[in-house]
Amino acid sequence: MKYANLISFTLATSLLSSIPVMAQENQFYDEQSSQTYQIGIMIQAISAALAKPKDPDSLDTISRYGTDSRYYVMIRGWLVQELLGVQSQLDASHANEAESETKLKFIDKVTFLHEAIGRIDLE
Repeated sequence: MKYANLISFTLATSLLSSIPVMAQENQFYDEQSSQTYQIGIMIQAISAALAKPKDPDSLDTISRYGTDSRYYVMIRGWLVQELLGVQSQLDASHANEAESETKLKFIDKVTFLHEAIGRIDLE
C-alpha cells in the first residue's frame, strides 16, 4: 500500500510538473502557426501586387514586406526570378510586333520589377 501511494504521488507530481512544459510547447506551436499564417498573408499580398503592376499600391506592398530583413532575400529572389521570366518572354516576342499589346505588358512588367527591386534594395 505504501508503494502504491508513493507511485501515485510520483505520477501525480510528474504530471503536474509537465503542465508548464506542455503550456510552453503549445505557446510555441501557437506562435509558429501565427507566424506561418502571417507569411501566407505576405505571400498572397506580394502575389497580388505582382499581378497588378499598374496599381500604385503594388510597389508600396512589395516595399513594405521586402524591406523586412527577415524576408528581404526571399522576396528579392522572387522578384529577380519574375524579372528573368518576363524578360525572357519579352525577348521572345516577335520583333515585327514592336507595339503589340502583349509586348507593352511585358515592358510595363519589366519596368515595374526593376522599380520594386530598386525600392527594397535602397531601403
